[in-house]
Amino acid sequence: MKVQKNLVIAVVLFLILLVIGSIVYHKVEGWDYLNSLYFVVMTVTTVGYGDFVPKTNIGKIFTMFFSFMGIVFVFYFISVIGSALFKKHLGKKISEVKEGVKKDVSKDVKQDVRRNVQRDVQRNVQKVVKKSAQKRTKSMQKTRKR
Repeated sequence: MKVQKNLVIAVVLFLILLVIGSIVYHKVEGWDYLNSLYFVVMTVTTVGYGDFVPKTNIGKIFTMFFSFMGIVFVFYFISVIGSALFKKHLGKKISEVKEGVKKDVSKDVKQDVRRNVQRDVQRNVQKVVKKSAQKRTKSMQKTRKR
């Protein structure tokens, strides 16, 4: 749940970043929304082709601060996605290991139970045979005395 919450927060922050940046560059630099969005994405992903460059002083100052903030958000976004994928993969591996352990334990328990049952049966059979032999011996001794 926590991973999903962090992922949603990261996506929302990233989208807000893209929208705010696009609006600011549209207003300040006079670019259309597509070019503004393109510049924002190229800036925050640190690609920076250089085909769009802020020309106004306000645009340049905004870009200096926006770049640092944007890059931090992008790295946060990437780390949350990486963490979610890692936890999902780790969860699968843990499940596989648990299943393997269950199978091994189940197999070992079955073997132990089988051995214990066989040993108990042998002991009980020996007791019965011993008691039976004792009874026969006693009955034979009684018949001899008569």
